[in-house]
Amino acid sequence: MINKETIIEFIKKNNIDKAYVLGTFYDKVCVGIYEDGDILFNREVNYDLLTQMRIFNRDIEIKYVLDEEKQEFICNVTVEDNQKETVDEYMYISGNKIVSTNDRFTTITQIGREVDIPFKVTEEEVEKGILLVVRNYFEENEDNQIVLSNSRLVGFAKKEGELYE
Repeated sequence: MINKETIIEFIKKNNIDKAYVLGTFYDKVCVGIYEDGDILFNREVNYDLLTQMRIFNRDIEIKYVLDEEKQEFICNVTVEDNQKETVDEYMYISGNKIVSTNDRFTTITQIGREVDIPFKVTEEEVEKGILLVVRNYFEENEDNQIVLSNSRLVGFAKKEGELYE
């Protein structure tokens, strides 16, 4: 299995100072942030229940995915590559009302489901929608067809083309 310290060590090896973190655990999905050498979530998490973790920013994504059959994590790193054709996809995060805020997180809700956003947002931004940005990479295959070759998380946006910093 994998632990928080191993993940942080790998993040540091890739010279990442700040990034968002999307952790999928058997019991919940948490959005957090990596900064100052630590992974921070707004909720308690148990790394023994981790099934996937994505650490991402504009330039890079590190993705750990649990191979349940082998009970080991597979790690992939995608670095921004200007040689490939890309299309950014904007996906709405479910939530239309602010439940709470603190120094690092805003918790939003919709129909009882809460999502922690790892930065402060206003009521107006929540009403308009917070977007998760996914970058899709395309290449030409051996049959001269354009196909999706990879995708990665990039960040969060207020609207298309306007990333939160």
